[in-house]
Amino acid sequence: MNFAIIGLGSFGIKRAQAIKNSKTAKLLCIHDISSKNLNKGKEILKVPESSYEQILKDKKIEVVCVCTPNKFHKKIIIDVLNAGKHVFCEKPLAKNLVEAEEIFNVAKNSKSTLQVGSNHRFFESVRYAKKLVDEDTIGEVLSFNGRIGHNGERLKDTWFWKKDISGGGTLLDNGCHLLDLSRFFLGNFVSGTGLTSNVYWKNIEVEDTATGVFTTKEGRTATIFCSWRLLSGYFFFEINGTDGYINVDGRFDTHGGDKIFWSTKKDNKFYSKDFSHIKPNSYQLEIDNFISNIKNNRKCSPSAEDALEVMRMINFIYKNN
Repeated sequence: MNFAIIGLGSFGIKRAQAIKNSKTAKLLCIHDISSKNLNKGKEILKVPESSYEQILKDKKIEVVCVCTPNKFHKKIIIDVLNAGKHVFCEKPLAKNLVEAEEIFNVAKNSKSTLQVGSNHRFFESVRYAKKLVDEDTIGEVLSFNGRIGHNGERLKDTWFWKKDISGGGTLLDNGCHLLDLSRFFLGNFVSGTGLTSNVYWKNIEVEDTATGVFTTKEGRTATIFCSWRLLSGYFFFEINGTDGYINVDGRFDTHGGDKIFWSTKKDNKFYSKDFSHIKPNSYQLEIDNFISNIKNNRKCSPSAEDALEVMRMINFIYKNN
């Protein structure tokens, strides 16, 4: 499939490299309103630039990958869908729930596909945890409890700190990953609450720390903690079921790699698998899966609806603060 990419910040470059490395994709052109980002992208990717208008008009381009700041997602996604092209958008779907609903309403009436990035679904440990759950290893899943974060230094004084551009802080940044994974294992949540604060970076427009508690209609629960001050980085979560539990430990810098641990009541044994010897490849796996789903007319995951539900969870927290 032929791709164009709009937005060439650090994650735009990562997505572009995954597209270039895919056996089923070709990156035709790139675009960024920042000449600095655009020149850097051309140097790294060896791909020509194109205007925004030309990307929308070019019939050879089948998919547009959107990696701009959150403020620009809504217009670009809707423009691209209306141009009859598929969209792969870096998370989050939008800067707030209202915008997300507008995007979803366009997407559901479009013949094109919209998927929002969630590369954590493609970590080896997470994939194995999903396999264990699907095989009923721990019985019915009852709860999800996770935390995710980093020290926030790489975001200092960037657009992530500006609410008008980002829409919010850590919840819309790394928090999205945990919210998506909680739904991945538990399904939709009908209620939620939480707290946000600035306890480390203090005088910024958005939260550097947030917690959330969510409940499904069956009473299953998820709790999440996300932060731009978590020095132990990066993420960890536990799934508890009626017959056992699963721990996923992705604290790469401080705990040595991607690992999973689990135990069941059936045999009362403790199991583990260490994936630290496998080179991280989540961006590549994700883009290849996206292309495969489109070519085989399968529903993409996370879908536009999945991304909307994550924004609804974020709104549960923001409306209480």
